[in-house]
Amino acid sequence: MSFEILPEATIGIISDNIMGKYLAQVAHNMGYSVAAYSTLKNAPILQEADYCFVDDGDALVEFENFLALVTVVTYTSGWLPPKLVAMLKDVNLPQGTELLELTDDHALGRAFSETQALNLLPYESVSSLDEVATAVRNLGYPVVVKPIFKHKHHDDTVILRGDWDLGLVAPLIDGGALLVESWLDNLQEFSITAVRNQQGQLQLYPIRQTQRIANNLRRAWTIDELSDEVAAVMTEITTKIGHNINVIGTFSVNFFYSATGNLYVRDITGGIEDTAILYDVTTSFSVLAQHLRAITGQALADVLLTQAGIYMPITVDQKEALFRHWQIQPNWQVYLATQPTVNQQAGYVLTTGSAATQLFNQLHVAGIWDFD
Repeated sequence: MSFEILPEATIGIISDNIMGKYLAQVAHNMGYSVAAYSTLKNAPILQEADYCFVDDGDALVEFENFLALVTVVTYTSGWLPPKLVAMLKDVNLPQGTELLELTDDHALGRAFSETQALNLLPYESVSSLDEVATAVRNLGYPVVVKPIFKHKHHDDTVILRGDWDLGLVAPLIDGGALLVESWLDNLQEFSITAVRNQQGQLQLYPIRQTQRIANNLRRAWTIDELSDEVAAVMTEITTKIGHNINVIGTFSVNFFYSATGNLYVRDITGGIEDTAILYDVTTSFSVLAQHLRAITGQALADVLLTQAGIYMPITVDQKEALFRHWQIQPNWQVYLATQPTVNQQAGYVLTTGSAATQLFNQLHVAGIWDFD
């Protein structure tokens, strides 16, 4: 594939999340017009786009009108409704649909990882409570049980620590496929975001550590200490994946690192993860701008780590405590949305300095966030 999309063209952005709005802002700064498509009437991107298209329900009437207007299409989330993914197969979508399919289908994602000889946590596919019990006997407790398809029960996961927990799986049993996967406590989670251009060249962003917090949000930070050997393996895996997937644009490889020193691939996701905003203040070039360079045919910019930083989501009930620091935190950059997301995120704080450890000490003292 060889192409170039010059300024004044219209870029179509499919997005329900805040990253769509930020991507639209960067596109405007580059001289492009923006058409937005969403399934949410209050999606953040609709505040920024030149043309807005919203479908409410299964009928994708506005989606067809959206496609008629744009030169190229991109998406910001690694998960889209299956019906929408099917319609994207025949449009000018440099990212392609392969990563969307891998993200939605846990079994497909693991099958791809196995073909690449990547280290995964042991798992089994099941469809009944009896099969869950058999899988647990094979894998041993604890395990996590989740639907194979994210679009079916997007947020449903159950952790089983003994036979007494098997009843928790009952609400998930509906004849569909489930995944039973070994669960390790005290895991650290790391991510590498990469951008691939049409020539297959890659730009990798520095490794960031992430942690899930309340409301299924994640915080992220640059790492102060990680063995060169582990970092090299993560980089090697991400590079290998980048050369074996059919995508132009941004993707992320997410890792588990156990207390015993074992490294596992958690998953591979398309789109631009919220925590990648961290790179806006810690590297020489933002992921959003790099992604647009890739899908419009521009050369990729070099990426250098410039300072340590932390990305901290802010929820609605934390705003009042945040405002008490309005005049006293010179290294905080505060970004607030006009309305909260479905998981009650009201914005985020980026804080920068010489070391993430020191920055966390400052955030602990601030008393806004729960670090238990």
